[in-house]
Amino acid sequence: MTRLCKECEEHLESALVTNDTSEKDYHIRQVLQMCGIDDLPEEPPAQ
Repeated sequence: MTRLCKECEEHLESALVTNDTSEKDYHIRQVLQMCGIDDLPEEPPAQ
């Protein structure tokens, strides 16, 4: 498994310690964007 960058780790740690759901969502979204969630295929592979 690929290791996350330091900035991603910091966002996830911040998401764990906050009780504010909107702030938690912000940190998680930042990690997803940095990890290239946009690079996922649009359609699932044919079975």
